[in-house]
Amino acid sequence: MKVLSSSPELDFRPQAARAGTRLDWKVITHPGELEGLAPSWRALLQDSACNEPVLSPAWMLAWWKVFGPVEGRQLRTACFFRGGRLVGLAPLLGRPWWHRPGIPFRRLEMLGTGELPRDASYPEYLSVLAERGAEEEVAAALVEALTGQELGAWDELILAAMDQDHPMLAGLAGACRTAGLIYQVEPAGSAPFIPLPATWEAYLEELSSSGRAFVRKSLRRFEEWAGDRARCHAVTDPANLEEGKRILIALHQERWGHEAGKFASARFTAFHEAVLASFLREGAAELLWLSVQGEPVAAAYNLVWNGKVYFYQGGRKLDVPSGQRPGIVLHAHAIRRAIEAGRREYDFLGGGDHYKKQMALAARPLVQVRVARPGLVEWTRVLTEKGFGWARAVRRAARAAGGWLGRKEESHA
Repeated sequence: MKVLSSSPELDFRPQAARAGTRLDWKVITHPGELEGLAPSWRALLQDSACNEPVLSPAWMLAWWKVFGPVEGRQLRTACFFRGGRLVGLAPLLGRPWWHRPGIPFRRLEMLGTGELPRDASYPEYLSVLAERGAEEEVAAALVEALTGQELGAWDELILAAMDQDHPMLAGLAGACRTAGLIYQVEPAGSAPFIPLPATWEAYLEELSSSGRAFVRKSLRRFEEWAGDRARCHAVTDPANLEEGKRILIALHQERWGHEAGKFASARFTAFHEAVLASFLREGAAELLWLSVQGEPVAAAYNLVWNGKVYFYQGGRKLDVPSGQRPGIVLHAHAIRRAIEAGRREYDFLGGGDHYKKQMALAARPLVQVRVARPGLVEWTRVLTEKGFGWARAVRRAARAAGGWLGRKEESHA
C-alpha cells in the first residue's frame, strides 16, 4: 500500500494498474485527500446503480470526522480510475476486531458502519461504488487490491446492509471465487417501501384491506381529536433548523426512553447535527413535525435523494388520548407530500416495525457480505464458533433430558 504524506500537498495521481486489470487504482489513507475527491465522488455516485444518500461525501465525511478518530480506525479507501476518471470507489476503513472468545481480526469495513450500538446509525443500501455497467471490473480490481495487500494487512471485509439485488454482488462473488477468498452472504432484514403512484387515493387503493383500514382509521381518529387545532410544520431553511432538531430529539427520546433513545449518544447527535445542516443546504433533508394546539406530538427526520424520500428517524409524544397514532398521521402527511412533489418512492428503511409493513407496498431484501482470507486466523474462528455451537447444543440436550427425567420420576412417584 502506498503511504500518503500528511503534508498539505496531497497526491491525487492514481497508481498504474497491475497486470490483469484494466483499471488504475489508488488507496487513500488521508482524510484531507478524501475530501478533495468529493466532486468526482459526487459525479460517480450519480452515474452509479446505487445513488444513495448514505454513500454521499456529505454523509461519509461527516461520519469520519466524528467516528474516525476512535476505536483504532484507519482510513483505507480504494479509488479506481479509467483514463484519469474515477469509475469506482470502495469507502473502507481498517480497525481491530475481536471474534469471541477474543480472537483478534484485522477488519476492513465501510465508512458509516461498525460503531458501538449506542452510537450506531445503521445505514441501509451501502455498497462499493461503480460507474453503471463497470461493477464487475471494479469488483475484480478491489479483490486484486485485497489479495495484493494494497489495502494493508486484513483478515476479513464486512459490507453491511447491501441491497440483495445490487449488481455489485455478482461481481464480488465471482472475483472472490477466482481469487480463492471466502465469500459469504447472510440475510440482514429488509426495507419496506412504497413505489409512489400518481395520487394519494391511488396509494390507498393499492394497500391491503387491513393496511388501508389502519391508515384511514388513524387519520379519522386524529381528525376527531385534533380537528382544526392540528398543524404540520417543515424545516425549510437553516433559520428554523434548531427548532426542528430540538423537537425531533425531545420526541424521539420520549418515545424510546431518555437513556435508550439514539440521541442519548453524544457522537450520534454530533454526526446527525452535521448531516442535517449539510443536507438541508442541498435540499436533501426534510424535518417535519405535527402539532396540536401548538404542542408537538410527532416528528420525522427524512432524507430526500434521487427522487426518493427515506424515513430515517422519528419520535412521538406518549401522553395522547388512547387510540391516537400521531406518528402514523405524520407518515401519511409525508407520503402525500412526496406524491405531490412527484417523488417516485417513500422508503421506511430497515426494521421490523409492524406499521411499516402495513403502510408499505413492497420490501427490499438486505444482505451482509463477508469476505475472508483463508488461513489459520479464519479457521480458528470457525472452529471456535463450532465449539460454541456444540456447547449450546449440549446444554439444550441436558436441559431437555433433565426435564424428561423429572417428568419420568414424577410419573413413578
